[in-house]
Amino acid sequence: MIQRIQSFYLLLVVVAGILLFFLPLATYLSELGVYRFYLYGIKDMVHDPFGEPNPSLFSYWFGIPLSAVQGLIVLVGVITIFQYRKRLLQIRLNRLNIFLQVILVGGIFFFSNMIESKVLATADYGIGNMLPLISIILLFLANNGIRKDEKLIRSADRLR
Repeated sequence: MIQRIQSFYLLLVVVAGILLFFLPLATYLSELGVYRFYLYGIKDMVHDPFGEPNPSLFSYWFGIPLSAVQGLIVLVGVITIFQYRKRLLQIRLNRLNIFLQVILVGGIFFFSNMIESKVLATADYGIGNMLPLISIILLFLANNGIRKDEKLIRSADRLR
């Protein structure tokens, strides 16, 4: 299963998806404070004298759809790894995963622009923004590997 290169690509997609929950997507430096945009919401990095975080200007409502889409991406990636005997299903699941990744990237930039307008600061994007794009490339590579396997199996069936 993992000896196939496309399974390794899919495993990297799952690892990148899990890492995305912990890495900041963007950092905003403004007069109001320092804010970090994570997949699940915003953290206010300015603390009061008692060590408690200041209440943020934002609600965490946008963290729910982004986290749900990312959780679905990881789940589809894990399911795809174990469908190695059903190559056509694997290709379809990869296409679904690519579509979900594009939705996630669009959502990240939509909410990032909304945060920029509220904080009045520009975003300093981190490595977290690159992970969905890297995952899309890995999914395309996995699809190419699956197609090559399917062609090889079909040619072997033809010879019999």
